[in-house]
Amino acid sequence: MLIYLIVVGAAAGFFAGMFGIGGGAIVIPVLIHIYNDSGIDPTEAIRLAFGTSLAAMAFTGFSSFVCHRRQGNVDSVWIRKLVFPAGLGALVGAVFARHVPGVWLAICLSVMLGYFGVKLLMSRNPVCKESPLFVRFHQVAGLLSGVAYSLAGMGGASVVTFYLSSVGLPLKKAIGTSTGVILPISVGAIVGFGITAGWPHDWRWGYIDLYALPILGAFAIVFSRFGVKAASVLPTQYLRRFFGAFMLALAAKTLLTIGI
Repeated sequence: MLIYLIVVGAAAGFFAGMFGIGGGAIVIPVLIHIYNDSGIDPTEAIRLAFGTSLAAMAFTGFSSFVCHRRQGNVDSVWIRKLVFPAGLGALVGAVFARHVPGVWLAICLSVMLGYFGVKLLMSRNPVCKESPLFVRFHQVAGLLSGVAYSLAGMGGASVVTFYLSSVGLPLKKAIGTSTGVILPISVGAIVGFGITAGWPHDWRWGYIDLYALPILGAFAIVFSRFGVKAASVLPTQYLRRFFGAFMLALAAKTLLTIGI
């Protein structure tokens, strides 16, 4: 289990830094597999994987944000606009997830994985065009990003990146700015998933695994820095295609895990 956590934490951190994501797409399927093998009820395993992953994203998000900010790829004005609604959305989504069957959470995750995987595989070098109408709906965008993160386990940062690109930010700056929104989303999810369940084990707080969390977080922090550096030197188009294929594989793996 320890080796799995180290590897998945490092991978999540690396790709979080490279693509400006939280890393839940990588962490959650592996955690579901670990918890299922340990004999935890499938529904509880899925919820525990979601809660733990979302908590770990606080580490990857903050580390990636610091690195992107050093490279000048963060727009502080937009972060201030999105921080509160994103955190609130994550809290609401986490509380709501308590009442959603675990299998539906997994299906939602797979749909998000598949969608963004296809999107990455089909994407070209995008040209960002400003949409003045989108500027007025920053609170809605922030709220949706938080809800998406809590209910689907990922996609919150992708929602922010898409939105910021639509309001005129260059893609690189949109990615860097989205990492600054991951932290409040993660904090909202931690509170939500922490308070929506009891304390059935000494290694859990609600739906957060207190054993896996520091391991995932530590290695994610270290490797997110390498991801940020890689994003600045490696061909973006090849990276997009590789990660898109990886996300599609994870979508299939998640569905197989729950027996679909």
